[in-house]
Amino acid sequence: MKSLKFGKLTIGGPRTVVIAEIADSHNGSVTQAKALVDAAREAGADVVKFQIHLPDIEMVPGKVHMWDGDLYEILKRNLFTPEMHKEMMDYCKKVGIEYLCTPFCPAAVDVLNDLGVKAFKTGSGEITNLPHHRKLAKISAKTGKPVIVSTGMCTMEEITDTVKVYEEEGAKKNLVLTNCTSEYPPNNYSHANLGLIRKLQDKFGVIVGQSDHTMDNYTAFASVALGAKVIEKHFTLSRKQRGPDHFIALEPAMLKELVDGVRKIEVALGDKKTISKEEQVVRDWAFHSVVASRDIKKGEIFSLENLMPKRPGSGIEAKYLDKKYSKKLLGKTAKRNLPKNTILTWNDCA
Repeated sequence: MKSLKFGKLTIGGPRTVVIAEIADSHNGSVTQAKALVDAAREAGADVVKFQIHLPDIEMVPGKVHMWDGDLYEILKRNLFTPEMHKEMMDYCKKVGIEYLCTPFCPAAVDVLNDLGVKAFKTGSGEITNLPHHRKLAKISAKTGKPVIVSTGMCTMEEITDTVKVYEEEGAKKNLVLTNCTSEYPPNNYSHANLGLIRKLQDKFGVIVGQSDHTMDNYTAFASVALGAKVIEKHFTLSRKQRGPDHFIALEPAMLKELVDGVRKIEVALGDKKTISKEEQVVRDWAFHSVVASRDIKKGEIFSLENLMPKRPGSGIEAKYLDKKYSKKLLGKTAKRNLPKNTILTWNDCA
């Protein structure tokens, strides 16, 4: 799997891309949106993600009721116009964080494409909306822009159908799938199914991330260890605010903890078995040497009767008392008198 370019970022490299999902937590306010961008950047996030809604095009009014009320009315109340999104794109560029946005209908895809976004993100609710994905795939094939697709509340067969669309349009190479559980929040950690990260990688041969709705950072940390290259978490200035996503979102201190943890996990994922300088200091005293178990006279033959392993590890290694290596030591003679507890070196052997 080749890495993908997203603005100044690389998706699929050694550095995990952390997305702060602002969604509609701006409550329709550009001022609050900018405050969220500033806080996400301060916490170390790489990307802030918004949502662009065209309520009259994407849904039937009065038919979807959420925990915060009628979804159509929520979207109308928190509406961000294309002009407001353009202002946020410009602001993100100014402060040095990548802008990302989720379109919920093909018409919104056109709006974002006209605004010049550098990548696209789709929610799990769009996974079976193949015309929507077909449009994104065609744009991606033409422009090389990555498309990050969440895979909550769907079957593997439905994911396969969606991936096939990108393959048919020549855009599979630009596709990123994110494992997701569309529960708000998932109170049962067994529903996280983090093992799907590797399964999605193996089955589809694409970069995989984790879109995480848990109330803490544990599953996000684990997903990085399992190979996730993108982490997405909802973000708010305060969980006490009214809105559909505030209560499950990370507050600034929690987002900073997420980023710090992810960066530490990244550097901990090395697979080379070497002895570090710091380990060598410990090794020198923690390993065992061959030691005289009693006074040994010059010319005396070395045997298991007069030698034993003891710390520190600054002399002949203790492995030379085991039958695998003992022929190189046992049977040799002492070049000098060796008092009890003398740490043997090869210069003591004749």
